[in-house]
Amino acid sequence: MRAIALSCLIAATSLAALPAAAQEQEDAKQGPPRWTFGALVIDRADPYVDIDRDPLLVPLLRFEGERAYLRGLRAGWRLVDGDRFELAGLAQARVSGYEAKDSPALAGMAERRPSLDLGLAGTWRTPIGGFELALLHDALDRSGGSEASLTWAVPFRRGNWGFLPALAVHWRDADLVDYYYGVRPGEALPDRPAYRGESALVPEISLLLERRLAPQWSLFARIGHSRYPGEISDSPIVEREHGTSLMLGLGWSPAD
Repeated sequence: MRAIALSCLIAATSLAALPAAAQEQEDAKQGPPRWTFGALVIDRADPYVDIDRDPLLVPLLRFEGERAYLRGLRAGWRLVDGDRFELAGLAQARVSGYEAKDSPALAGMAERRPSLDLGLAGTWRTPIGGFELALLHDALDRSGGSEASLTWAVPFRRGNWGFLPALAVHWRDADLVDYYYGVRPGEALPDRPAYRGESALVPEISLLLERRLAPQWSLFARIGHSRYPGEISDSPIVEREHGTSLMLGLGWSPAD
């Protein structure tokens, strides 16, 4: 369960630190760096067979500076920072993976390890929302794979409530899919045939809600839903075609 617990922990902080609302990022650029500390409760379905876990309480940490930022899984440095376009260099943890002891269905499987991706993200701000194109590659050569993600998000506020609906599609290459969802010939069993993963498109829809409780306190919640295409769901170690994540958190930001 060690790998799964780590995955929950980091994924939770990532969910809470989704791209900050446009106004918060702008405030950080114009004023002093902004930190957020807090706690999260996360409940996330895993696609692997017979893996289930209880909701987990984890810490939250986020930083927004003039050039640098830290948003859970992702650390970035803005290389280009215009009114309508931003280009940032990224380091992003990838917490997919498992150990054989995490499920009876994984007995005899070699461990699939988390990794670190490096890459670039370009963000365009338009009248109909923000678009981000992120290109990442496995820097530790665990999978040797790459991922390209396109996200559309529309932040807006209504009184003390903030909303961030988003649509995303993630293209994962064959090396990445095969490492985390494939079954090698030496791992095959009569009820677990060898499986070679292929490149896949994974769509995701999400909604992040934030409620200002006081100038320094915020309550927020997020729900996200992904669909796993056949390149992933056809694997004998995968039992779900869809995955849903739920998160509830409380954050505190020091006074400027």
